[in-house]
Amino acid sequence: MSSNQDPLNHAPRKSTTSAFSATFGDFYHSVVRMSWPKFLASFVVLFFLSNLLFGTLYSLQADSIAGIKDQHFIEYFFFSVQTLATIGYGSLYPQSMYGHLLVTFEAMFGLLGLGMFAALAFARLSLPRARVSFSDTVVVTTFDGVPTLMLRVAQARNNRIIGAEVNLSMLLRQTTKEGTSIRRLFYLNLQRNRIPLLSLTWLVMHTIDETSPLYGLSTEILEARDFGLIAMIKGIDETVSQTIHANHIYRAADIKWGYHFVDMHRKHATTGETMMDMTVISDTARD
Repeated sequence: MSSNQDPLNHAPRKSTTSAFSATFGDFYHSVVRMSWPKFLASFVVLFFLSNLLFGTLYSLQADSIAGIKDQHFIEYFFFSVQTLATIGYGSLYPQSMYGHLLVTFEAMFGLLGLGMFAALAFARLSLPRARVSFSDTVVVTTFDGVPTLMLRVAQARNNRIIGAEVNLSMLLRQTTKEGTSIRRLFYLNLQRNRIPLLSLTWLVMHTIDETSPLYGLSTEILEARDFGLIAMIKGIDETVSQTIHANHIYRAADIKWGYHFVDMHRKHATTGETMMDMTVISDTARD
């Protein structure tokens, strides 16, 4: 289960502020998190609405703009487009005080709006984003004679993560001596939680021994106690030299007992080079 769909991260919230304040009060964060299609669509919609508004204002005074014939609204609209984008072809120009004032306000609005859009686009482009893939499932298999929980992480981008660190934590509902039901967080010890370079795959392993919070628990018990497994990885992207991070959340149903992961590495039939097959990152086989 992906973290961006899991109620552990995104439970419904009852806000003390209005929906408008929640969105526009944190405008920068909302825009940066927005998807690219939605971001570009918002720009196009605002651009056309702005020109419709100024085109309507220009048309309120028939002689405000010179060169417009028959007072067609479409000509006022395209004059607004030229003014907002600071183009200007010379055939249309303001000829009244009303027109000059509107052009002044629209020019200021255009410079501010286009500058803000460019800044937000640059902020989105410069924001480091990890392309780390997690296996959809977690397996429990025997490793060195001991039951071991394993999940797989792969670098999907064609570069390396420097100083990659991973940590695994577990949420489990428990009842206190007072009878209060709470969710407790447990950190799972890993056989290796840091590697110098991550360029291909990493098999993250936790030994289920007497010291493990998972010791003696089954899928049924985990489901009944609202189990959640949180995998987090961070490191430095060698290309942009910035810290990146990614996370994934698993439920009890995502654990496969008595299975192991299949090998992701293949040899190229022609060159003989070792290749990583990302399509099998979650593929398992029975022990």
